[in-house]
Amino acid sequence: MSRNSNSIRRILYATDFSPACQAALEYAKRLAECSGASVLVLHVQPGWSGNAETSEETSQELNIIQSRLSGVDVELLVRSGPAGEVICWVAQERGCDEIVMGTHGRTGLASLLMGSVAEHVIRHARCPVVTVRLRPENEKPLEEPRVGMEMPPIQPL
Repeated sequence: MSRNSNSIRRILYATDFSPACQAALEYAKRLAECSGASVLVLHVQPGWSGNAETSEETSQELNIIQSRLSGVDVELLVRSGPAGEVICWVAQERGCDEIVMGTHGRTGLASLLMGSVAEHVIRHARCPVVTVRLRPENEKPLEEPRVGMEMPPIQPL
């Protein structure tokens, strides 16, 4: 069964308020605008699983995100527990069609020692997961988005 943007009704955007997550926010907003989907913004705090008390700083960050998602139907949610597990559980519980999250791009030993929330979510989520990496300052953006491959015309033999 093929998926198209019309099959996306609810997007879970997971954030820890890092710069990598800010890059993912832009992707989630564009996806929501194109598909007409709502966005469930989820922030997971470390600690015991369940509902979490929201600090003033967390409330401010969530309000900033909500304002950046203007024009999109948004719900804000704060939970506590192991981030990867909570993200997967909330996505399933709330019927999310896609998860969008930032990745810090750790590889090798750093990834092995610190673990990867994104990797856990990719392995365990029951819906598609899009990870967005923060582009390094020295990396130039593509001048023009490209779809597929540009091939020269086929020449007869």
